[in-house]
This record gives sequence, C-alpha cells and structure tokens, in this order.
Amino acid sequence: MRYFRLLGVALVAVCAVCAMMVASAFALPTILPTTITSWKGASIGETELLKANGENVRCAGATLSGTVEANGHLGLYTTNFTGCKIKTPIEAKCTGESGPGTDSEGVILTAGSWHLVYDTLSTSLASAGLAILFLTGKVNFKCTTLAKIEVPLGGMVLCLVLNPTALTKIFETHCSKAAVGNRPLETKYYNEAGTFVSIVALLSNLNGGTFEENTQIGLGTLVYPEAALLMV
Repeated sequence: MRYFRLLGVALVAVCAVCAMMVASAFALPTILPTTITSWKGASIGETELLKANGENVRCAGATLSGTVEANGHLGLYTTNFTGCKIKTPIEAKCTGESGPGTDSEGVILTAGSWHLVYDTLSTSLASAGLAILFLTGKVNFKCTTLAKIEVPLGGMVLCLVLNPTALTKIFETHCSKAAVGNRPLETKYYNEAGTFVSIVALLSNLNGGTFEENTQIGLGTLVYPEAALLMV
C-alpha cells in the first residue's frame, strides 16, 4: 500500500528523546515506548462529513486500526465507518464503492496515513499541544442512485489530542469544526522546521460535479497495546 507522505516534512530518523522535545530542532513527537507497532481507535458517538453547501453524510460510528513505523510518529491506518446516511434530498444509506475490501450497506471503508504533529491553537510552538493528522486515500460511495460521491486522494483531517502528556493506553481525540460555518477548527500545524503548514482541504464532489471543501467532525479514542507517552 503506498504511503501518503506528510507534505513539506522531511521524515528523518532521530533519537526517541529528541523526537519528543519541541526545543530540540522542533523534531516531531514520537510514540514511546518504541516497542509499540500498532493502535486501535473508535469514535465516541456519531461522525459527520460536512460540506459548506450541499449534502452532509452522518455515520453512527467508526472503528480504526493503525500501524506505527519505527520512527514512531507516522504509519498507515484504515477506518470502518458504519451506519452511514444522507438526509437530503431524501434519507438514504451511504455505501462505499471503493477502498480496501468489499463494503456492506451503510459502510464506508477508507485508508491512508497518519502523522503526529504539533497543533497551532496555542500562542507559540513552545506551548503547542499535539494533533494527529490523517491523510486520506481516494474513496467513492453512493447514497442513492442519484447521489454518487467521490473523495479524492490527499485530503487532510487534523484532530486535537486532548491528553498527550499522560502515560496511558487511551488518548482522546477531537476532530472539530470552527464556531462559524462548516470549516475545520484546526487548519494548520507545525512542521519539523517549526513553521506553520496549512492542511490540504478534504474535498468531495457529487455525481462528478465540482469538488467542494468538507469538514469531518467527531470525537474518538486511540488505544495502544501498552501505556504510551506521546509528549514529554
């Protein structure tokens, strides 16, 4: 499976401690211990794909699984969205037509890569928190015979990690929208050089029409096989 690499970031091998320290060359955060090679995740309640104008897709839940590369701050993931529906123009189930495996009714499967990055909601990099950046693969799904939707390769979803300094197996994530409009709350992150980088918008189109920006929102958890540190 190809990697959807983090744009503008040189992924270099660094020591585990340096990778955790913002002050040391702004290296990316790293999962410790280094023996962790996988994680699982799940939504807390519903997840939604919101368009600024047009149809919104709502899924009852989602489960995730991911791999962790040796450098500890990136890997691959798959997501299984279940109970997916569209409400307009009529309520109908949305079912994936592409992606890993064969999708069942109301199920949309997606895959891509994830990266740990520093978020930009704080006033400076020195006080930055942690976010997980999901780079999406291409996926097609239909909700009715008249509503076929394509999400192209390379869109990004940036989700805040709420408890990154805890030594725990479970970390809570928030993928949120801004207070006004259907725009993502987090649109920038710090790259390895310590500068702002804007995310690539998550797009979709309806029946081959114009691609429009989307926002994916929902709460979730990341669960590691043993207690982990994401930031020190």
